[in-house]
Amino acid sequence: MKASTRFTFLFCMIFLAAGLITPLRSTAYGQEKPEQTGRLAIGVRSKTQPFSYKLPPGVIDSDATRGPLSRAGYGGYMIRLCDAALAEMLVDPDISPPIKMENIKVYDIDEGAWVGEKAAVSNNLVDGQQEPAASRFLNLGRKFDILCDAATITNGRRDTIVSPPVFLTGIGYLALRGQPARSDPCGKADATQKLVDGKPISESSPALIGLVGGTTAQTRGLQALVDAREMPEYESNLIAELRQDKSHMCQDGKVLVRTYKTHEDAAKAFCNDQSFRYYVGDLEIIRTYVSAIPGCRFDNGAITYTNDRYAIFGKAVGSDNTSPASKNMERELLVARFFVTLNQKVVFNPSILDKAYDDSFPGLPQSRKLKLFYWSIRGEHLPDATDSAPEIDKSQ
Repeated sequence: MKASTRFTFLFCMIFLAAGLITPLRSTAYGQEKPEQTGRLAIGVRSKTQPFSYKLPPGVIDSDATRGPLSRAGYGGYMIRLCDAALAEMLVDPDISPPIKMENIKVYDIDEGAWVGEKAAVSNNLVDGQQEPAASRFLNLGRKFDILCDAATITNGRRDTIVSPPVFLTGIGYLALRGQPARSDPCGKADATQKLVDGKPISESSPALIGLVGGTTAQTRGLQALVDAREMPEYESNLIAELRQDKSHMCQDGKVLVRTYKTHEDAAKAFCNDQSFRYYVGDLEIIRTYVSAIPGCRFDNGAITYTNDRYAIFGKAVGSDNTSPASKNMERELLVARFFVTLNQKVVFNPSILDKAYDDSFPGLPQSRKLKLFYWSIRGEHLPDATDSAPEIDKSQ
């Protein structure tokens, strides 16, 4: 049996076993109608550059084969990985009946709507969570089958299908340049506005930290800063925030940490309004958004305090149903086929990881840590497939 065949068979067995042992969860949130989710539904983000985002109209940001996601107007590192697998599935003769472009639906998590339909952000409100980062895993298996976003591998996400790690990042922070240290790290929770020369000026004092809610920065990020003793003068405040110790937290309606729905909102508040002093999050993402704002002056942006592995996650819509009759075996097999295809493209050499990186981070050298990560996933980098063939000893 060939290595690739063994790999495919083993993965399918693992997938089916995972489907049998996955804990059943409530389906109170409901599921989309079959005609809306197609045969396969993909969840994407429009505001998490450089990993998953909406491209400007008419822009094509890669010369790679265009799949359903790029044709829908999305780009980014994770989008390229998913598109590579989806594009191959469209021409895979072993998928019967063949899957077509129109069979694959795309759901924009930030917009709360299916691509091609009118945005309705209220659709994104799941279980009281308004942040897209928080709702994406609640909607996985209900609205869409595959999540193509910068999502970290954590123990709390073990009830999903997971690809091999596809990117190594870490939580870091950016600091506003030229801002003196404050004795009081607490800022007003609600900004009040006044007009100066006809322009609104915020009267709220800046909080210490700003971040996007529903991300690992909200928990692991703050803990990492404490462990690294990066902000010793505010350590007691950070510990109180982590423990939710109200007796030692900010009082009188003030907050230590401001949370935002998207990185776009957080970056604008950081650069334009100076609503907080330190912007905490996955370093590549926060640096991309802040750098896109003209005149924004910041320091740091080179050190990470955690090692977080991104992956692509999946769960077939309807797989949580308790009734076997309501399960869609064809859909579950398509999800399994997607991950088999993706995994082979990731771990074998040449790997799609290299092309995705070059397209998503043009001209940006890889850190030593990221180079070692890629090496551990796909071995030594080979520029093309011909280099993977072993040399023949002609002397024998």
